[in-house]
Formats: sequence, structure tokens, C-alpha cells
Amino acid sequence: MTGSGKAHYLILGTLIGSLLLLLGPSACFGAILVGRGNDPVADLGWPLGSVEMANLPTRVGWWEGPPFGGGEYHFSYRCRTTMDFNQALQVFSSIRAPRLEVVIHDGPGYDQFLESEGGTQPKADTRVDWTFTVWHPESWHRLYNDPRGFLGSENPNFRQPVAAPRVDVYVGGGSIAWEQVRIPPALTVIDHRAAAAPVKPVGGGLLQGDVFDMSTGRPVAGAEVVLSRLVGEERRQQWEEAMRAPTDDLGSFQIEKIPPGRYRIGISAQGYASRAAGDYVNEGNTYQHLVSELARGASIKGVVTDLAGKPLPGVAVSADAVLAIDGRGYEVPGGASATTDDQGRFEINSLPIGYTQLRCRTPSLYPANPFFEIYSVPSESTRLVMTRTGTIRGKVLDKAGKVPSGQVLIHVRPVGEQIGKWGGSTTCQPDGSFEFTGVPPGQYLVGTDARIVTGLSEKAKAQRVSVEPGQTLVLDIVQSGP
Repeated sequence: MTGSGKAHYLILGTLIGSLLLLLGPSACFGAILVGRGNDPVADLGWPLGSVEMANLPTRVGWWEGPPFGGGEYHFSYRCRTTMDFNQALQVFSSIRAPRLEVVIHDGPGYDQFLESEGGTQPKADTRVDWTFTVWHPESWHRLYNDPRGFLGSENPNFRQPVAAPRVDVYVGGGSIAWEQVRIPPALTVIDHRAAAAPVKPVGGGLLQGDVFDMSTGRPVAGAEVVLSRLVGEERRQQWEEAMRAPTDDLGSFQIEKIPPGRYRIGISAQGYASRAAGDYVNEGNTYQHLVSELARGASIKGVVTDLAGKPLPGVAVSADAVLAIDGRGYEVPGGASATTDDQGRFEINSLPIGYTQLRCRTPSLYPANPFFEIYSVPSESTRLVMTRTGTIRGKVLDKAGKVPSGQVLIHVRPVGEQIGKWGGSTTCQPDGSFEFTGVPPGQYLVGTDARIVTGLSEKAKAQRVSVEPGQTLVLDIVQSGP
């Protein structure tokens, strides 16, 4: 998203494109929707029996996420007695799904989405005894299992089956007495309480783990495991190393007496691509065990040219959604990028052997290579091509030829297939004027009808235009709905 009140984006799928539009120009790839209280919610395509669980009378709030496209639903509950929770577990066990999970945590539990605006009410008002999480399966597959894209490849959900419906229960500081809880036999119980840890940390948190070579399966000796935490003032925070430990001859490591807080885990070793290996959150004496694999390091080299084959200097090239040889996301700390030299050549180092998608950025130019193209790592002769872009500007007037009152959104979308293509939405200026820059050559629909960028685009009232490289189109758009 660029500019004030402007949203330029690649349409990664109908669902994401629709959310961008419906949530307005200030949204960024969807939003988290929040509800409080216990008004009934409708079945939104969840596994059979989930809506009965969602609408239990002990519910105090709910929210939908994640920011990338939605589809994950969380419901929070506050019990009067343990009997309320036992009855909820009976309802939960009736859901028809391949697996149902109950996860136990040390309490008390809190839900930040129950906070009032400004967070002025007592913290006790945000306390919850348990939560219920369920996914809309189609949304999950759109986000994580579309073979054309690697959005969220570093997420543990990437290329995985739909997450099981889950109950998270917080024991201690609430209304549930765990010794009185009765777990139906159909449920899988996962205990994350400190008392259930195989090791009892002393004097702080404890992180243990093992590091293996992805190609051979053998332990990686001498790897450095680093814990970093955010330091500095808000908006100027940066990650700073806090603690580290090496792996031994068997690839094992241990970091102990960790102060409370949230940490980022990084792993590096000679000859391997460094890897961001997730987070560690220490709530006092938290134990966590990590198993991670490192891939051998490699580079991708190539050249960036225009359509005529002329090398383009000063182009920023980044490796996006990096995958290792296991086909899973491999997050490189700090990202991986390079800038082309005077001959248009680039080299991105410190990548894992595997695959990546590449993105090019420079003013007034746009990549001509297919958006979802996959490049092998290592590579010595990658060729990327960029084309000049155009501009669409104009003014929106109502049917009487006057500037519309209130906020007016103007939308642009490509004709035909949207997935992987450029599109945009922006708020018109007070005089009705608008401008889209950096528009790739092609055929587009332009208008104020919200259906332009949704699955109902064939019914939208829109002006069809053709953008040529280096051209500026000046349009007069008559405001239309819905």
C-alpha cells in the first residue's frame, strides 16, 4: 500500500482482493473483525457442529483473522463453574472433524480483543477461561495450499492440512478446577503447562533443541543458536542479540536462565544458509524444545533488462517466499536482496538450496515475468525483464456533473484473470480527482462500483481502458454503485 489513502496491490486471489476493497483504502490485506457479547453468529462454512459450539451461552466475545484473507475464527468464554466447561466439551466432542484438540495452558488467560477502546476497563474484564478456534477450510487452502503462490510460506501452516478445531483452556486464576474436568474420549489433549514440561527450568526460561542437516539428516555441530529481542523506543525498535549457545557434536544445544519476554530464534552455521526458526516466549520459567533443519547455502545470479534486452542498473531484486529442498518455507533473517550493477547484473547470496520467487522494484517499471514463476537455487543465469508503466488519472463526478459529497473510492482491476495481477483502490481528492501511477500495460476496468474488484465484477459498471507503456490516460468517471 503506498501513498495517503491509496491502496495499490497485487490481487493474490478473489478472497483477498475482495477484502481489500470492502475494508477501504486504509486496510492492508484484510483486517481482524471483532465482536463482543453473545449475539448468535451464523454458520460460515465450518465443520459440522461448530456453530453450536460457537454460540454457547458462556461466550463473551469473538474475532476473525488472520490479516491475510480471514477464515480463522476465535470465540472466548467465561465460565461460572467447571460444569459449564464440561458441558462445552461435550458439545465440542460432537463436531465432525478428523481431529479435535484440547490444549491446556497455565492461567489466567486474557483476550486482548475484549479490551474497550483505549483499554480503560479493569484487566479482569478481559479474562477468559477458555477459547474455541475453528477454520473455514476453503479459506485455509486459499491461504496456504494454493500451488501458484507462496504467501505465508514461513508459516507452520504452509502446505499443511486444515488445522483441527481447538479448545484452549487456562487453568489457574479462573473458574475451572482441572481435577473436576472430564475429557470425552474423542478429544486429543495437549498439555502446555509448566508442570507438564519434561524439564523443570530453574532461574528463568529454558530453550533446548537439536539442529540437523536438511540434505543428509545428520546433526550439525558448531551451529550458533541466537535469541534476540526487540529493544529501543516504539517505532525505532530493532532486534538485538540477548543470548546464544552452540550446538555440540550431536547437534544439541541449550540456553538457560532466560529472562521473561518474547524472543526471536536464529540459527547459523558455516556453509549453511542462516535461518529464522520462530519465536520463544518466556513467561517466567517456560520450557521449549526446538528441532530445526539447516540447508546448505547457495546464491542466485542473473540480469535484469527491459523488453529490448537493455540492462537495467539500480533495480532492487529480492528473493520472496524462499523454499528449501523440502518445499517448505525457509525464512532468511533480514531477508535476501541485491541491487543490479551498471550491467544489470545481480547476485543474492545466503539463500538455501531450493527455490524462490523473485521481485523487482524500480520507479516507472514493472516486472514482465509471470508473477508466480519459480526460480531454482542455485542459479547462474536468471533473466528478469521489466516494462515501462503507465498512469491513470481523472475525476469522478455524479450524474449531474458535480463533485460527489463524502468519501469516494475509485477502483482499478485487470480485465480477465485477476490472480497475480496488479490492481488498486484509492480515495478521491475533495475535488473528485484521482491518480494511479506505476500501472503495468494491459486492459483494465475503472470505476466506483465496488463489484469491480470482487467476484461480481461481470455485473459492475465500469469503464474499460487500455494502458500503454509510458502513457497517461485522463478519464472522466461517472459515479455509480453499489
